[in-house]
Amino acid sequence: MDTSKKIKLLDFAFTKSLWNSFFWLYKSNFKWSWIDFVEHKEYSFSDPIKSIDWKASSKTDKIYTKVFEEERDLKVLFVIDINKNIDFWVYEKTKKDILEEVFFTIAASSNMSGDSIATLLYDGKKQIFFPFKKWFWNIFKTITELENKSNFSNLVVNRTSEVLTFLNKINTKNTLIFFISDDLNLDIEKNIKLLWYSNQVIYLNIFDHFENNLSNIWIDLSLNNWNDFLNISLKDDKKIEDYKKNRRLAIARFNDMLVKNGVSYKALDTKNEIFRELYLFFSKIRK
Repeated sequence: MDTSKKIKLLDFAFTKSLWNSFFWLYKSNFKWSWIDFVEHKEYSFSDPIKSIDWKASSKTDKIYTKVFEEERDLKVLFVIDINKNIDFWVYEKTKKDILEEVFFTIAASSNMSGDSIATLLYDGKKQIFFPFKKWFWNIFKTITELENKSNFSNLVVNRTSEVLTFLNKINTKNTLIFFISDDLNLDIEKNIKLLWYSNQVIYLNIFDHFENNLSNIWIDLSLNNWNDFLNISLKDDKKIEDYKKNRRLAIARFNDMLVKNGVSYKALDTKNEIFRELYLFFSKIRK
């Protein structure tokens, strides 16, 4: 699809669904540890518990929270996985379609907030980088690259680990980083923890509903499972249940690993109502 047409469709869905809600939620969602401290104020029930200054409160009979100067020039980096499995689909939408909706929703909101946006597309072999800008150009260029099927190359297992190593090597700091990927490999733990020390990191997994659930479409198929092909008959109920159990376990382990290392995590699939899911997700991590 022509990039301008694609953006018009995404923009219509975004403005129709989220203009009055998601923009302000996103704008006030992130308070950074490196923002200048302004003052203390007495705690009220509307304040987030994590803002309480327990040290200051212990010296009096009242509870105080920290008030920070809000960041005016937030840097937002989108790190986007473009391995060939991202273009997988069974139902109406590919994983790439969902990835584009997620990216456009967050990036457009960030653009309206006046934030600087950069994107880094990776597949383990190449990287496509658009440096930080405050205008719509990076969103347009990113959608253009995502619509170019020649960018989607063979699967590289350690692709996310490699891009994390790169970000740590160039000493990325003070940035809100969104990872958008279908990768579930646990070998990224060390590098993502290191990246989290100086940044806020949010990891968004994009899955096809079929690859999580093996919904019955009465065919036999082969699934690429970390470079091993898993042959399953969709009439074999036991194999399907075993697969679904192992899949849920893999997602849960990945989620636990990220949360343990300070990273916010959300799994989305092609049957999700993406705007609703993102709104609920940001509402939750804001608390």
